[in-house]
Amino acid sequence: MLNKKTILFSGLVAIAVALFFQINVVSESPNDEAEVQVKLPEERASSQPKQVPNKQLLASTNTATKNPPKKPPALSYVDNLKGMKDKNSFHKALLKDNKQQNKYPPYNQSIPTLEQDPIERRYELDIRTVESESGEASLTLWTDKKYYLHGDDVLISAILQDTRGVRIPTRFLGQLIYNETENLQQFEFSDLDQDGVYEYRFKLDPVDNSVEKSALMSGIYKILIINDVNEMVDGVTFILSQPELQLTGNYKDSISSNGNLLIEAEVEVTAKHRFYFQAALYSSTNDPIGSTQFSGELTPGRHWVPLDFDGMMIRDAGEPGPYLLKSISLAKVVLPMQRAPLIYPEFYTQGYNLDQFRNTNYALAGPN
Repeated sequence: MLNKKTILFSGLVAIAVALFFQINVVSESPNDEAEVQVKLPEERASSQPKQVPNKQLLASTNTATKNPPKKPPALSYVDNLKGMKDKNSFHKALLKDNKQQNKYPPYNQSIPTLEQDPIERRYELDIRTVESESGEASLTLWTDKKYYLHGDDVLISAILQDTRGVRIPTRFLGQLIYNETENLQQFEFSDLDQDGVYEYRFKLDPVDNSVEKSALMSGIYKILIINDVNEMVDGVTFILSQPELQLTGNYKDSISSNGNLLIEAEVEVTAKHRFYFQAALYSSTNDPIGSTQFSGELTPGRHWVPLDFDGMMIRDAGEPGPYLLKSISLAKVVLPMQRAPLIYPEFYTQGYNLDQFRNTNYALAGPN
């Protein structure tokens, strides 16, 4: 039998869900403007009497029309700065930044520190914290990952604490919602070790074609959470991915004709899509060097994906080989992006000397 408090709390959850979605409904009506080309009407013929043209004058006029004098191309702001004799600190900094931007290909990015690894940062957890209206308490929510695959376990955590950081005992109820519209299940959190961190764990059923039960759809999921102390409500989201490709574990490396480090990763594709890859290169001593990216349409079967690391970028890092392919991010290009969890291949290349790589800027060497 349910007591009155449980019935009242469940009612509050239902009201909170309804209010939450009413508040978050946004009406979008994009207004695309079509480009219209306007053609001017042809000039009417003159009513003046015709005159017989001078042949020499006509010839010189035709020559001038066919071969008009060429105007020198306008210099860009950066080119003008380069020609200035008296440059201030701002001009010098701008020129330095411009030179650095053109140093490596647009698909490469150097990684100065571990904390600035763009791939690791993409997979950082989203920890949400909101304060109560009175400012006397705060609610913190998070999931243990941002991207999941079918068959993975999802762990959701919640903390309620006062302004001093003392955790407040409470009761949390959660609602799992798909695509902002479909309520899938309601559940209660637990704090088994009594540390003030309330948790709920559930499994994303694997896809099994032999079973009639339909698996959860890929896409965005939200967990809406309410507590019974101050009835604060907030939500945290995650993405269930079905990228339809995976790494086979086979890799090979070489130096390209342009003097870059080329690592090829073999993937197994199960359905034709456009895919997006990111990878990070580190030294054998785990110091970051740079990242690369590649995108393209792949058909079902096995493919070698090129991961091209700029030779000048490797030279600038000052680390000889072997090199570590630290991480790879795989994704199917749809909305939302269907990313697989971050993969750490633990693949080391052959040994290379720095003088084997290109020593010219990408802007000067030209594209691969």
